[in-house]
Amino acid sequence: MPRKDKKKSWKERQREIQIKQQKTKRKILFAVCLIAVILASYVVWQESIRVSELPPAIGSTTIAAPPPANLAPSFSLRDVNGTLFSLNQHGGKVVALHFMAVGCHGQINPINDYQLQQLGTVCSSFCGSESVTAVTVAVATCENSDLAQLRSNYGVTWCLGNDYDDGKMDIVDAYTKYSIQDGTIILVDKESKVAQVYTNTITADTLTSRINQLLTA
Repeated sequence: MPRKDKKKSWKERQREIQIKQQKTKRKILFAVCLIAVILASYVVWQESIRVSELPPAIGSTTIAAPPPANLAPSFSLRDVNGTLFSLNQHGGKVVALHFMAVGCHGQINPINDYQLQQLGTVCSSFCGSESVTAVTVAVATCENSDLAQLRSNYGVTWCLGNDYDDGKMDIVDAYTKYSIQDGTIILVDKESKVAQVYTNTITADTLTSRINQLLTA
């Protein structure tokens, strides 16, 4: 005759319930921890992508007194439309050099949003004449920086080219002695000498006034 299972006591049944509840809690806790780890990994991954797409660093964070006025380092830069700009060919003019870091998808820092607008105002009065010209030396290390779109967005009518198109920052390196940073604007006078260095935001009025001084010097 088959043996009947002994009926479990109330304490035994409660113990089994407690064991099942503890197992369920451990499973829930494991699932929560796993989700937290996945979310944290995703956030870190997204942040690494965001940082990698930011504009690259230009120059130094240490501001030193610029050297005495001397000849501006010569350079050549190919505009995004293919035209070659050479500083040597603009002797006798006042030249505004603007240094701008560009991240992936055309990201720029706020200082350059401001500087481009001010240069646009200045160029509407001067650029295209025989006496003043401007050039934006961009540093774009991403293939998808899309400088042409950036140029269109800001209505840039002056030369805009990528110093990093050959994998080196030749122009930036040549001007580091002037403590340039992202957004720096340098004015070169008619004798091809560095006349003014603006490392912070500068208004169109101030630029216009200084350019007029250099034109009449």
